[in-house]
Amino acid sequence: MNPGLPSKELLVLRHLFIKGTREFFVNTRGFVEVETPLLVTNPGLEAHLEYFKTEFVPSMGSGPRETFYLPTSPEYHLKKALASGLPKIFEISRSFRNGELSRRHQPEFTMLEWYRHPGSYLDIARDAEELVATLADSFSKDPEAWQNVRHFRVCEAFEEFCGLSLDLILRNGEQESLARRAREAGFKDLPENSNFEDAFNWLVVSVLEVRFQKMDLVFLWDYPVEMAALSRRRRDRPHLAERFEFYFRGTELGNAFGELTDPTEQRRRSEADQALRRAIYGESPELDEEFLGALEVLSEAGGIAVGLDRLLQCLVGAPEIAAVLGFPKRQNLNT
Repeated sequence: MNPGLPSKELLVLRHLFIKGTREFFVNTRGFVEVETPLLVTNPGLEAHLEYFKTEFVPSMGSGPRETFYLPTSPEYHLKKALASGLPKIFEISRSFRNGELSRRHQPEFTMLEWYRHPGSYLDIARDAEELVATLADSFSKDPEAWQNVRHFRVCEAFEEFCGLSLDLILRNGEQESLARRAREAGFKDLPENSNFEDAFNWLVVSVLEVRFQKMDLVFLWDYPVEMAALSRRRRDRPHLAERFEFYFRGTELGNAFGELTDPTEQRRRSEADQALRRAIYGESPELDEEFLGALEVLSEAGGIAVGLDRLLQCLVGAPEIAAVLGFPKRQNLNT
């Protein structure tokens, strides 16, 4: 067979995996599957994600030229769908992130997102545990591992694995001291001029995720509010956000939020992200006013994004994400 073509076994595997995922939500949970566009005017404002950008050139007298992007996530449009009044929605869609290509990354990949309204990130965590356990029964050679779950609060994990009192640092407003304190604690490879976000991310990747490689399923809860993204603050601990990520043996699989539904706070964060993107790249998409408007009719909601290709990679024990894709983008990979 032509080595550039997928095997029929791989195509059937992906078919059954996507089918099983869809059946979990539709047949056993009563979710409604929705479809969102792949040409969008705002793909998300995360400053560290690069876009694929294109232009609509009218040829049928249908209006002006317009810039479009491929979405880094369907999140904005799914929240617009959530505002319709549907209580449980999900989508299995293609997402795109320019520049991402490694053993765990592809510039084009399959994203699963689901939302509950009303709902919380606790509800989403239960969904996630049940989803991966269900899929593991069909696709993993070690399904018991997917039921061996550990939970850590971010601040507890920093205390246990880094020897750093992150909670005290956050409560005292001493975020910029994190890099210095980490280096004093022995993490000399951390650049000493790192800001809080850089130092935090370095410690998560270089310390926590390395420790998680020796564990099975791990949920990491309650990120600093500086890393809130589209999640809301915890009411009882406002220096933390209702956000969790979950891992399998050190590989991050999903990112979940107790969703921020305050349109004023979301506008403030979006404008800050927009300004940061302009500082880094010299330009930024305009705000998605429809998305901000949708938040006005939402109350408590929970949602999550899961990379399905990476999940399948972990389930079957593949050495790289390209091994579970029918048509991967390939390079010589060193990471």
